[in-house]
Amino acid sequence: MDVDNEERRAGAAAGRRGRGKRFFERAPGLQLMAVYWVPMTVLIGLPVRWLFDRQESLDEAVLGAALNAVSIGPALYLSRRMAGQQSARRDPEGYALREAMRTGTVPEDDAVRADLPGYLAGQRRATWAALLSILGISLGLILLALVAADNEGFAVLFGVVAAVSVAVAALTLTHIRRLASRAR
Repeated sequence: MDVDNEERRAGAAAGRRGRGKRFFERAPGLQLMAVYWVPMTVLIGLPVRWLFDRQESLDEAVLGAALNAVSIGPALYLSRRMAGQQSARRDPEGYALREAMRTGTVPEDDAVRADLPGYLAGQRRATWAALLSILGISLGLILLALVAADNEGFAVLFGVVAAVSVAVAALTLTHIRRLASRAR
């Protein structure tokens, strides 16, 4: 009886790890930026800034670290574009779905085509959630820049980040809508 429970627990743990890997393989770049931006700012950007400039105030350090962490978005986009074949080997079904979304063509494979509506619905939800998250973070940083740091430059830069995020989300949602209409 205990052996069965242990096997079930091990299988469930492997499934959670598989879902986690699958999330990072299939998540849109905007969602990954939303997930990584705050932790990278707090855990890496802020300590590095204070390592080199201990005279900087907390609000200026947070704004600078958050601005440095914005490079996560383009880096994720470029790294995904460069690692296409590796991604295809790790998650062939996910790669086919991502390629379908990127190119706007309905996949030829029946199994992948059957997974497409669910994938597109998940991408739509993830894009909206990421956009709202990034807009919330950007708004918070704009307010921090204007109220606490009295720095309009940072406010403008985070406004640009918000605007670019809206544009990327709009483009992604347009691709999703077009592909969903073609898949019917």
